[in-house]
Amino acid sequence: MLRNVSDRAEHDTSSDVLREPQHQASTGRTRSRAEPQATTVPTFCRICPGMCGLLVTIEDGAAVGSMGDRDHAATEGYCCRKGRNIHKLHTKPDRFLQSQRGNRRGGFVPIETATAIDEIGERLSEIREKHGPDSIGLFLGTQAYQATPTIPVVKAWLRAIGTRKYFRTVSIDQSAKVIATGRLGAWAAGNQRFDESDVWLFAGTNPIVSMQGGPASFPIHRGRRALREARDRGMYIIVADPRLTETAREADLHLPLRPGTDSLLAAAILHVILEERLHDGEFCRNHVTGLANLERALAHVTPGSVAADTGIAADDIVLAARRFATATRGMTTTGTGPDMSVWSNLNEHLWQLLNVICGRFPRAGEFHAEYGVLTSSQSHRAEVAPPGRPWESGYRSRLGYGLLAGDLPTASLPREITEPGPDRIRALVVVGGNPLAALPGPASVRTAFQQLDLLVALEPFPTETAELADYVLAPRMILERPDVTKMFDQWYDKPFGQYTPAVLEGPEETVEDWQYLARIAGAMGLPLTIGSFEVSNSQGAVTTEQLLDHLSRKGQADLQELRRRPHGHVFDNAARPIIAPAGDSAGRFDLLPDDVAGELRAALRRERITLSTADRRPDEALLTVRRTQGVMNSLGRDVLTMTRTPYNPCHVNPTQLEAIEATAGDLLLLETQHGRVIAVAEADDTVQPGTVSLAHCFRGPRDDADPRHSGANPGALISLHEVTETINAMPRLSGVPVRLAKYRVD
Repeated sequence: MLRNVSDRAEHDTSSDVLREPQHQASTGRTRSRAEPQATTVPTFCRICPGMCGLLVTIEDGAAVGSMGDRDHAATEGYCCRKGRNIHKLHTKPDRFLQSQRGNRRGGFVPIETATAIDEIGERLSEIREKHGPDSIGLFLGTQAYQATPTIPVVKAWLRAIGTRKYFRTVSIDQSAKVIATGRLGAWAAGNQRFDESDVWLFAGTNPIVSMQGGPASFPIHRGRRALREARDRGMYIIVADPRLTETAREADLHLPLRPGTDSLLAAAILHVILEERLHDGEFCRNHVTGLANLERALAHVTPGSVAADTGIAADDIVLAARRFATATRGMTTTGTGPDMSVWSNLNEHLWQLLNVICGRFPRAGEFHAEYGVLTSSQSHRAEVAPPGRPWESGYRSRLGYGLLAGDLPTASLPREITEPGPDRIRALVVVGGNPLAALPGPASVRTAFQQLDLLVALEPFPTETAELADYVLAPRMILERPDVTKMFDQWYDKPFGQYTPAVLEGPEETVEDWQYLARIAGAMGLPLTIGSFEVSNSQGAVTTEQLLDHLSRKGQADLQELRRRPHGHVFDNAARPIIAPAGDSAGRFDLLPDDVAGELRAALRRERITLSTADRRPDEALLTVRRTQGVMNSLGRDVLTMTRTPYNPCHVNPTQLEAIEATAGDLLLLETQHGRVIAVAEADDTVQPGTVSLAHCFRGPRDDADPRHSGANPGALISLHEVTETINAMPRLSGVPVRLAKYRVD
């Protein structure tokens, strides 16, 4: 199965007319070829990055059940609530079975796919010819990452159109990682592995629930078991998070910092390491610049000086610093927590500095952390890829923003639509996402979207974004398309790959997301190419299977052989490349560039820090967002068996609930100067007094109605423009000051 590597044995076994959209038939089943009896088919979940193995039960051509696949070579039967309910997404009564023409008021009329493609292509061509290619934008949502062909075709489509107006969900929650790499630099040989380390610091990330661990960093498919096994072999685990999360419960040391104080905590840990000379001096001499400047900047940031603001005892800060720095191997990894808080770019930079000054990277002669089973496996050098700052060179939008990782900050999207200018966005295509739910300030986003000349959503359900669309192109869903595990190939903690065919036939009038884009390009007379590979031309598009073959061709696995392994395969003889010595062009980590130094000075002056413990009133709190295991952003939020409740409760410490004379199950009014939401109270002692936690991307009622049927949207409490970061326009989405009160219905 591996090329040139031996196998191991296989596992056993009219648009203004309001009408109902065309949804599922009364059977609740997608049209499919008839099956004589129930069968069980192996596949893998593609709702979130976990990509866990599944067994799907099919009866009369419809999926009627799903469970973890015990013969799956990577996840061994584990799957979360999302995977166990994947079949219910396909049979939701409100699913679009064919494309729709919308009236921008939530009304839809079914339209043949070919007609929709022709009309969209004609309107896009007119806009492009009259206003230029940058008048067309594309928003890429989370579900686009769960299908291997989608993102390569999206990029080909953007090149064919000639537009730079590209936006992604990444710049809603984690663009600080791009900024940190651009300002600090990156180790070309990648990261150390979790299973080869004796310390790990999780900062604002909860991988047991989020199923997001990053390349080679955490075995997300085994969750708690993996953490307990790591502790048994001697790993010391530190979690910095305002809440006692599921991951924090398994830690040796939990640092329950106040929301918005990541920069202070990280700076104090760095201070201890440098003051006690616990850093890797040799690595710093060879690979960094600015160490003396960093020491001077942090000279007075002692654990005691930040204890009151962070809410962390000075002794615990010292313990965390010593435990991390004196270990042999292990890294700090971050999630959305620090990257959605105030000073997000600085937060990410300082947390990453822990890895840099302690030299926590693989060296020449060691094995690279990743195998590259379906992705290209190349030897990397033990050197710094110097800071790049892509946003400072090349294209800049008329709003003053440069490209981050090839895309513009998503927070700037509404203004790109509303601000006058020759390249104002007039047409927007949304692929695999729901920006009306994901972006803060949903009222202002809605107003902006209503000013578009054309809004096209590739979406299977009538979401908030779809309700404003001129056209909704109904795509094939997860079980109706073939795929491979390439997109998150390097997230498995072992050399694993899997191919799955389509286990259901999709509705006749649907195709995959990438195929819609290819057909739209064809209608516009534009060829699509990925390198020299033609995705589509005047003769039409290639098949998904051909595209998967092309995209996976540089991996170690033979995809044809992998197609014969229904449960996937772990390649015991897969090669991890050997890391080469540094070359002549090696750079250095820039520990404290001028702009970072300026941000650090402002943060140390406690700018933007609000609601300290000493002056907090009982009705005041800092709002933090969270993930819910049964939901991937807005997908699955209205499937009751995927979520514990049909709404997202507001988690509040019991003592604070009592202080505002409320109890679990009561309605709470949360207010800021930007908006208000009503949420259902849930008593939760894992949340500290002064902090409340509410999952993002829930729909929320349109007025002050009871939220128990659809939840509360915390984005309504947040401004896109107040307290934003430079470079990426990132607003403060977590650690937001709110007022709490028991909501009383008149």
